[in-house]
Amino acid sequence: MTAVAKTRIVLHVGHGKTGTSAIQSALAISANALAKQGLSYPISANEQQRAARFEITSGNWKHNPNVSLSDQCIQLAESNKAEHTFVLSSESLFWHLTDFIDQKDQWHEAVEIQIILAVRELEEMLSSEYQQRVKRHGESRPFEQFLKRRHFISSHHKKAAEVLEQLSQENISTTLINYSQDKSNISERVFEAIGAANLFPHEQMSGLVINRSLSQKELQILTMINALYYEQFPWISARLSDALAKNLPNTETQRSRISHQSLEKLYETNENYIQTINRYLRSSEPLTCLQTLDRDRKLINDPKKLQKIRKEEEQSINLISQTLLEALRNDPTKNLCNETIDTLIKTSQDNNIPPNVEVELLEIAKINRPKGQRLGQLLEHAQLKKQQSDAK
Repeated sequence: MTAVAKTRIVLHVGHGKTGTSAIQSALAISANALAKQGLSYPISANEQQRAARFEITSGNWKHNPNVSLSDQCIQLAESNKAEHTFVLSSESLFWHLTDFIDQKDQWHEAVEIQIILAVRELEEMLSSEYQQRVKRHGESRPFEQFLKRRHFISSHHKKAAEVLEQLSQENISTTLINYSQDKSNISERVFEAIGAANLFPHEQMSGLVINRSLSQKELQILTMINALYYEQFPWISARLSDALAKNLPNTETQRSRISHQSLEKLYETNENYIQTINRYLRSSEPLTCLQTLDRDRKLINDPKKLQKIRKEEEQSINLISQTLLEALRNDPTKNLCNETIDTLIKTSQDNNIPPNVEVELLEIAKINRPKGQRLGQLLEHAQLKKQQSDAK
């Protein structure tokens, strides 16, 4: 009896914050061309159009609590009349791999699995994760407090180390990519891994930036806004961060601020996970570990670089001010309580608040307390100070 050929299934599993949105857009754009080459990227027409428009999607795989990933792969194999290779992409897959590998006895006769996994530098990964909390979940505490709440453990690196060990023990084909070194061509690396380098949509993807990170100034302002508004306006940080990503996509980002002591603690805590991951990465692209950590956090002294940062900060502040004012004016629940208005006024008088932000905070307070005479005087004074600052 002739053995039935196994169905090849490629699982691009992320993990989070490693360019998955761009990768999924490239796969959606090329879905028809991939199919002609025997590579099926199953996706609904609506999701394909959204991804092709570079909207942030979750890929073409959705977790179904009633059907395991193992069963889903077996069902794909049973339906594979054209003997295609299937490509599934989702960050969520990363967290289901352990169970899937444990169930290898159920699927290995029908399915040949290839895993594509990207990892990222430790500090960079946690900074990006922190930023997502600020942009989408109202995080208002500093980066170091975010790390301390997690006991300095990176859940992504811990899980990646565990998964890589399992994949190796079970001899499952794995392509591991250091995203921090391959940011600019991560999507092309994935197309190479699935055997479709010639189908990568270079023209559509050229110069594309999807869902960029925040600059230090943007992060500072959004955490302050979250502290003031998130409880009453839980949509506020998402609205502002989306406006920044859409209107200022090329603003340069900087790493989140962290003390030397916390930096040491971070790498010491995750050392074993990083060393495990590095055993599976190419020798030319290891993740930074304690031994290779550069502890010198040099300040930027290049005048041109500093001028560029100041210009981008001004653009970001203006956009945040405009978006925030429009959002609050148009929101039916814009009336702030007296305690919040008092907090706005108090915050605006902090010596470290830039003139643009001081005006912004006082304008919002004035909208909600239009008859406040002292508030009006503070606003006039702030506007004058801003004019003098702009004239310099």
